[in-house]
Amino acid sequence: MRSASTIRPFLSLLIACSSLFARAQSPEAERFDHILSHYYDRGFLNGSVLIADHGKVIYARGFGEADRTTHTLNTPHTQFDIGSITKQFTAALVLQQVQEGRIRLDAAISDYLPGYRSDTGKRITVEQLLHHTSGLPPDYDSPAFNATALGATPYEPQPFVEEFCQPDLTATPGTQWHYSNCGYDILGLILERVTGLSYESLLKEKILEPLGMRDTGLDHNSLQLPNRARGYERHLGPTYAPGPFLDLTHIYAAGAMYSTVEDLLRWNQALSSDILFSRETREEIFRPGLGDWGYGWFVTTIPADQPGAGSRLAEMRGDMPGNFFSSIMRFPDQDAVIIILRNGYGSSERLEPSLQAVMFDQSPRLPWRKPADVVVRAWQSTAALVQSHPVLSWLAAILCLALVLRQRRRVARCA
Repeated sequence: MRSASTIRPFLSLLIACSSLFARAQSPEAERFDHILSHYYDRGFLNGSVLIADHGKVIYARGFGEADRTTHTLNTPHTQFDIGSITKQFTAALVLQQVQEGRIRLDAAISDYLPGYRSDTGKRITVEQLLHHTSGLPPDYDSPAFNATALGATPYEPQPFVEEFCQPDLTATPGTQWHYSNCGYDILGLILERVTGLSYESLLKEKILEPLGMRDTGLDHNSLQLPNRARGYERHLGPTYAPGPFLDLTHIYAAGAMYSTVEDLLRWNQALSSDILFSRETREEIFRPGLGDWGYGWFVTTIPADQPGAGSRLAEMRGDMPGNFFSSIMRFPDQDAVIIILRNGYGSSERLEPSLQAVMFDQSPRLPWRKPADVVVRAWQSTAALVQSHPVLSWLAAILCLALVLRQRRRVARCA
């Protein structure tokens, strides 16, 4: 493994050069900008987007506001919560500890966490936790990980796992795929136990600092960040309301990280080189198992009816209900990546498939403005006009009423 002092300048120079390349606005960049501007103008995009090809940034731009109170704009430097993309980093940390001999993939939970429920902890392996085949019930829609009272309740990781992540198994470990946030919280505790470091410290030491990812880290409920995006929920119009509070402490190793599109490009590039992992380990990360899941990625072949049919696709999305939505799409055969971080939670109208179509020189299906958005926007404009010009509004209303009454008298005379 290369030293941090060697890696950081190399990646920083690469990103800087790539950004200069992007400013040239190539024809490909113009096509992406046309599509993304279409989505933004119709209220379907609020966030930052970066697209890179063969390690070069061909497009990077922010859309909308990072903070609607201060009217701070989104940029490629804006920091967003990235939700379940965190799982890629947790899996990577585990694999590093496997390489160093501190963790065995075939070891059971109970080998590292003796306080975990023994009848199931002795049956579930580290590898099964990583692959979502532990037999733990799916919890993507659990109240603990959503915009509910339980999701907003502060819990430290250890007591949270003890109370919510020791349920009866719904399948024999290793036989079925069920997405489990709890499984990755358990992996976070295992990492802390074997290294003696907090998950946050380990993340910084082993991944973020070596890669120069200075705008990435583990988020906290009260963490102050210089370029933070606030989470908003999209409503008709569109209008945006502040998103519901979610306790980040217990979301932890399953989904509590923040990052920027530029830092996630650094991460993407590291997964295409020997900086952090050997070639064999990187191939294992992107080898799909049950549910098309590798180590923190869904890995598939693009179907025949979609742009890029037959090409490999590795993707992951992060969902912070009512606040943030993020996605990374890697196209290894083309050596390309699309990174989207959004702080306008709501309808995206197939944004990712549209960008995939442009990536493969095909025509995307662009969305129309929603009729309900048009009606609400017209009502908002009318209400704003009435509020700003009350006298004229009353005169206009009286005039309209007079015209209606005059028309009714004419109809009555004709009858």
